[in-house]
Amino acid sequence: MDLFSETLSMLEDTSCDFNHFFYRLGNTPIFNFTSTADFETGAEHILPADTEITKRTSIEKLAHWLEKQYKPRLEKERSTDDMERKERMGRVNPKFILKQWVLEEVIKNTKSEKGVGVKNKEMLEMVLRMTLEPFREEWGGDRGEEERFCGDVPKIERGFQCSCSS
Repeated sequence: MDLFSETLSMLEDTSCDFNHFFYRLGNTPIFNFTSTADFETGAEHILPADTEITKRTSIEKLAHWLEKQYKPRLEKERSTDDMERKERMGRVNPKFILKQWVLEEVIKNTKSEKGVGVKNKEMLEMVLRMTLEPFREEWGGDRGEEERFCGDVPKIERGFQCSCSS
């Protein structure tokens, strides 16, 4: 139980998006790491890149968790093949999850001047493809835009909550 409560506390403390955490954790080669520095590099990859919160203490805290709690747990469960774990976690942790900030951007970029018809239909179609097939690694559109929509939530949008009436 401590593993889960500490993990959730750590995610909250570092403002790490849950989906990004588990997706990136699945892509982190835990059993290739041989030193504390390796675990710190892995932690840097998992945590949001553009926040003030991703400071040395957060990286050290996550690196410690990876090395002292997560890796031993995987060893206990005999789940030491990083590629197998990546594949398994990839089946339940999609690369893309439609977020409010993405919707807002699509609306802004597709709304026509007069409110009639659709401007920039390509963005709408790309996000629709991504939403319908969230477990893919790429969707055949603008790779930079796909990665941006799958990446860290922009700082200004973090913690945004939407009500049913929004």
